[in-house]
Amino acid sequence: MSTRLNLLLLLLMQVLLLVTPLAVYAQDTDRPVNWPTTTAVQTEAGQIIPAGAFGIVQIDTPRAATLLHLRGVMGRGTATIRSEGKHDCLILPIRFVAGDFGGDSISAHTRKPIRLILQTAAVAKALARGEDVVSDMYRTSSQMTDSNADIVIERGLSDGYGFVLNPGASVVADIFGAKASRATCSKL
Repeated sequence: MSTRLNLLLLLLMQVLLLVTPLAVYAQDTDRPVNWPTTTAVQTEAGQIIPAGAFGIVQIDTPRAATLLHLRGVMGRGTATIRSEGKHDCLILPIRFVAGDFGGDSISAHTRKPIRLILQTAAVAKALARGEDVVSDMYRTSSQMTDSNADIVIERGLSDGYGFVLNPGASVVADIFGAKASRATCSKL
């Protein structure tokens, strides 16, 4: 009987050891973060995160395609997110897909760059954790003065598009996580 009890306790301890790191990680994501958003910052590469924002997403050469009533845009870019420290930013590769039902022909072409401003910590944290950000999950707006929006579309896309921001440069990033880098950010 003591052998069965020992085996049961051993199994229970193994399960607790596996679950404990997950619980600690979940608690860590809910901890308040001191994001320095009172001033605008600029990265070494010249990307500017405006005051009040937690980050930006830049898609430099998006491609658009229209197939009858379907219209889509896709591209690769970067997300630049303020880190907890005051002098660096997190740089993540991003895959971007958007679409709507506003098409009226069959065509494909390159579009002007797309720039999104991340106005809430929830969106910035989700990208930093490697999670997909779907526009339906957050409030989006194309009005720069909309203080209630989680994501502001600064240029390159209209309000009618639904979109997905997927951290990572490939499908491998979906499995192992997006590879992020850090860059020095300075106040403007």
